[in-house]
Amino acid sequence: MLMSSAVLIIPYIGFDYIRQTETYLRSTLESSLTNISYVVASSLNNKPRLFRTSFTEEKNAIYIHELNSIIQIDGYINDWKSYLDWSELYQSASLADKDNFKLIISKDNNYYYILFQVKDNELIFSSRLRNNKIDGDHFILVYRDGFLRLHKNYLSPIAPGSIRPFYYQEITDEYGVRTKTKRILTNISSYLQRTENGFDLEVRIPKYFIGDNLGFVFNDIDYQGDVLKSNYISTHGIEPNKIISSSKEIEDIISNHSGDKGRRIWILDKFGQVLASSGSLKQKFEKNVFNIFYTYLLPPAYDQFQDDLAGASRLKGSEVMNALSGDTATKWRSSPDKKAVIVSAATPISFNNEVVGAVVVEETTNNIQLMQRQVLSEIFNRTLLMLVCIVFVLLLFASRLSSRLIKLNRDATGAIDEYGKVQGKFIASHSSDEIGELSRSFNDILERLEQYHIYLEGMAGRLSHELATPMAIVKSSLDRLKQEGNEYDKKEALNAAETGLERLQNLLTRLSEAARVEQALQESEKRATDLNKFLEQCVDGYRFAYSNQLFELNTPNKHISLEINPDLFYQMLDKLVGNAVDFSYPEKKIYIKLFSEENKITLQVINYGPQLSKNMTDELFNSMVSVRDKRTDASPHLGLGLFIAKLIAEFHGGIISAANLTEDEGVCFSITI
Repeated sequence: MLMSSAVLIIPYIGFDYIRQTETYLRSTLESSLTNISYVVASSLNNKPRLFRTSFTEEKNAIYIHELNSIIQIDGYINDWKSYLDWSELYQSASLADKDNFKLIISKDNNYYYILFQVKDNELIFSSRLRNNKIDGDHFILVYRDGFLRLHKNYLSPIAPGSIRPFYYQEITDEYGVRTKTKRILTNISSYLQRTENGFDLEVRIPKYFIGDNLGFVFNDIDYQGDVLKSNYISTHGIEPNKIISSSKEIEDIISNHSGDKGRRIWILDKFGQVLASSGSLKQKFEKNVFNIFYTYLLPPAYDQFQDDLAGASRLKGSEVMNALSGDTATKWRSSPDKKAVIVSAATPISFNNEVVGAVVVEETTNNIQLMQRQVLSEIFNRTLLMLVCIVFVLLLFASRLSSRLIKLNRDATGAIDEYGKVQGKFIASHSSDEIGELSRSFNDILERLEQYHIYLEGMAGRLSHELATPMAIVKSSLDRLKQEGNEYDKKEALNAAETGLERLQNLLTRLSEAARVEQALQESEKRATDLNKFLEQCVDGYRFAYSNQLFELNTPNKHISLEINPDLFYQMLDKLVGNAVDFSYPEKKIYIKLFSEENKITLQVINYGPQLSKNMTDELFNSMVSVRDKRTDASPHLGLGLFIAKLIAEFHGGIISAANLTEDEGVCFSITI
């Protein structure tokens, strides 16, 4: 019961601790992230150079993503899937015109990779003539190189597939006439594939071509009747867009604060463009066979979920807008697939008392769920360890009990042979438990059984000894009757035969006496008797019956009355007195004492003579136990007298015992009622 209570109490305490932990973590998560964002913002505020080199004042800057997979220039967008959600949308200036394109740029060490996803209801290819003007849909790559020179490269498809980019080179002849000539660019790769709503265009351009500015113009040529009409969609105004990308120096600063798994830090400019990011919201859960079990007890935790901001180039959340306005803010949101809850805290970055950017720190509640699982796992492991220890202890205890019971059975069985005779020494256990008590009970039983067998073994000799004399008397009397002819001799022979028969009858009476006493005990009734007078009468009778023996009666002045059966009580006393007479020295008195103390009445019969052996004081009152080496008179002794005295004493609610006298030779028999 205690074990089951402990097993139930520990999980209850553990679940309560889980709930307290979750409440505490949820309450401190926002403040923790806010503190981290404030620390990062303070660190950036102390580095003015970063504001000049990293933070931009241009709203329409183009963000360059770091390449995390190989891009194959083939017009297909399968290798762009991790970037598609972060593409920038550019629309036509005419609201009636629904044509637009999405732009996304990534980079590696040597190239810029550009993807255009164009929505165009009619794709018109340019003519194949080399020197003709562009008369179809085309893109213009506008950029300044490292020397701030402006360049324009054209992508004018004449058919689906590979496109040969070109630029116009102005040449002045000897007459001063300026002409434009197409020049093919061999180090720029591009490829076009049709789609249901338009086309996709991939471009790869070397990084050394481009300085800090890059812009794009899509010239959509459509027919209006028989006339071609041009519709421009541009990413920039007069100057190409400012190029921004993740700052390595800023990443090194914030990486010190994003060391924890499941945390991500963003650095934004004043327009929400991402300047640097570090960390990831995703983290791997440790493999555990009990994770499925924990799912039934706790909300499910997922190590894989849809991160709606992974790789983002611009953040537009409410907490970001508040931070760019100068206020610290937090926000809770669910992932698009509802598998995670994300909390973000944003703090403004200021320079010269002006907000120039923001720090955004994000984290999921997976850490809380991981904490819950760790607590539950610890509880489960401790409970399992307790159960294992308890089961081990129980098995050990059961094994010990089993081995002791097997040994007890083996010893008890081996102590008695197939004929029921005690043949071996049974060693009783000293343990204080039930098995030790059972072992000692077996030892007592075997000792009694051994005593009984010893008595039975001597019974034949005792009976033959007791029967030999009366049978010899009867036989000799019959022989005399055959030989003698005189009436006087015949009469003496008949008297001797009658004496022998009487002794045989007395022997049979003694054998059946115990059974008759037990029957008498069931049918007898008690009555109030004055023990003082009763003992005086009994002692007078003993003085007459045993004329050669001295008796002394000691009774208290106060008369003691007790409910007894006088006949049975006399028979009990007669057995004790007869035994005392047989073993008493002739010159010594036999004392009969009666006294009362502590609500107990004690009757003692004391004789001075041979003492009892130490091992017989407890066995003396058992059936058929005798310590007589020889007969003291002509009556038979079969070891039933004291056994009968014990039955009568117990009938009267008393306890009979025997003890050797300590000062002199002799034995004291006591009956305590």
